[in-house]
Amino acid sequence: MSKGRVFIVTAILSSVLLYGTASAVDFDARDTRVDLPVLSTPNNAIAPRMGVDQNGHVYVAWSDNRGGSPSIYANTFFSETGWQPRAVPIPTGFPRPQGTEPGDALSPDICSDNSGHVYVVWGDDRAFKAGTGKLDIYFRYSEDYGLSWYPEFTDERLDSDNPAVGNSINPRIACDENGNVYAVWNDDRNKAGVYEVYFRSLHVDFSIKPTFGNPITYYQTPEERINTGISTGTFPAIYPVISTDKGGHVYVAWQDNRNIPEEEVFPGIYFNVSSDHGAKWGSKAVRIDTAPVGGYLFFSPPAISSDSSGHVYAAWLDNAGRAARGEEFASDGTRDVYFNRSLDFGANWDEKDQRIDTPKIKAQVVDVAIANNTKGVIGIVWTDNRGASKLIDPNDNIYFNHSVDFGRSFLDTKGNIRLDTGIPAGDTNASSPLIQVDNLGDMFVAWLDNRSGTSDIFFNFSIGKGKENSWQDPDIRLDYPVPSGDSVNPVMSIDNEGHVYLLWQDSRNALAKDQYNIFFIGGFLDLQSLLVAGQRLGEACFIATAAYGSPFERHVEALREFRDQYLLTHSPGRWFVSLYYRFSPPLAHFIANHGYLKFPVRIALLPAVGTAWFFVYATLLQKLAAGLSAAFVISLASFFILRYVRRD
Repeated sequence: MSKGRVFIVTAILSSVLLYGTASAVDFDARDTRVDLPVLSTPNNAIAPRMGVDQNGHVYVAWSDNRGGSPSIYANTFFSETGWQPRAVPIPTGFPRPQGTEPGDALSPDICSDNSGHVYVVWGDDRAFKAGTGKLDIYFRYSEDYGLSWYPEFTDERLDSDNPAVGNSINPRIACDENGNVYAVWNDDRNKAGVYEVYFRSLHVDFSIKPTFGNPITYYQTPEERINTGISTGTFPAIYPVISTDKGGHVYVAWQDNRNIPEEEVFPGIYFNVSSDHGAKWGSKAVRIDTAPVGGYLFFSPPAISSDSSGHVYAAWLDNAGRAARGEEFASDGTRDVYFNRSLDFGANWDEKDQRIDTPKIKAQVVDVAIANNTKGVIGIVWTDNRGASKLIDPNDNIYFNHSVDFGRSFLDTKGNIRLDTGIPAGDTNASSPLIQVDNLGDMFVAWLDNRSGTSDIFFNFSIGKGKENSWQDPDIRLDYPVPSGDSVNPVMSIDNEGHVYLLWQDSRNALAKDQYNIFFIGGFLDLQSLLVAGQRLGEACFIATAAYGSPFERHVEALREFRDQYLLTHSPGRWFVSLYYRFSPPLAHFIANHGYLKFPVRIALLPAVGTAWFFVYATLLQKLAAGLSAAFVISLASFFILRYVRRD
């Protein structure tokens, strides 16, 4: 294609590519209790976990003793009607020996897809109470947004206690859109007290219509120990975390205490990956930290995240120091935040990890969390006591660092950003930070904070990919202050439509001391209208966002990708984009506010969308075929035109 034609296509597409973002997260007026109905007798609801889909559903599971022994309860939020009036107990209590008590069900975890399928795992001691075993992992699922659960009359046990009876604890779960479910847990079956990492994969076939007594067909792969590379039962491997790219890759990381100096095997953060939905794992787990060996080493449980393009990220705490810190800080007894990454679906990791908290700052880091999007934006949050004014039991604050180049470099390493901005450093004690990142690079952070005398939920957010001046000052308290109570165990999720969800257990309304209930609050970052408003250039397509209703809609994504790959790579394209930034917001506003215009505008955008799709997503063969076809049509047209001219 000639430069002139490229310029024309560029001009056409530039006229519809406009960008902007939001200014605030609008939260509900107050939080809502989830462990419903409200009882007149005390119930202790603890350990909440949450899953969300992209259709306005929120799924929550927790452990609740309202029936006597703790059991797992679940509730579902529907965007049209809110929470269900009655929470549903998930465990059936069977199988168990006749005449024995139901087990205490604890430590749930939950995940969901976008089709109403919900999956829950938990730990259960029914075999211990019956004198036939110890703690085990159980599983159930729902195909109707958590309203009913299968198997109908039994719970599905995941661990087998083979070769010996052992405890199975700390289950974690992940899932995809095709009925694949992945569970990982700690298990000491090979030697009492030596916990290792076990995994099991399940597949639920929702395409088969259920029948009485056989609701849905599913199967389990054999469970597998994945802390490989050492003999069973020799060294503890604890606190596994799991992630999946929803395309068959499953990633698990954990804290490992293996120590075989003659084989150069040392304690640290280890990792394993399966590329076939958990059927096969690496025969030797990989150590992903590069801490020097020697002395008293401390490692925290890792945090892990991934995307669909093969990027896997891990963050953790350790006290080992690195050579780059210099003698003053080597082996100084502090704990710091470290990061490593894989760019090829976990097959290989960077040769050296990166320190993320500020160098030459002596501080004890306590908690760490990580999140990313598909565009290379990564956020890491943690607590440390660098601003503490007291030497004994110093207070912690929330600090942040971020990358916009898939973890190649971090932007705030010389001076981390403090996020608990509503109070001077050191005057409060913050803990349990959480972070989420949406596909535009907006970042949402929540944590616990005792500045008011109780443990409360606080929140901050950035609409500028984590840049220093893009965070809110002051931060925001989310849990309702009256009556006072302690809020603990927070969980946070987001979706791609701008919703932010917070969940926690709270003692404010408990009918007995040391009892908790489950509370929830939702917020909304109005991406559609605020992107149309043009409040952040370079992120969303104004007119296309107004017409299609979402910055994440696939037609808008195609236009945005064309902008990045073609328009902004030469000066004419940049000039047209800049010009349209200045003059088109009123038109986008008019379309957004007049719904009857959206369909005609979509029709008008089809040539631009089609052209964008061709340049961005078409294969080389498709482009060559299109070029040859165009050349043939042009040649044929030229032939007839010349023939007509000569005839005249």
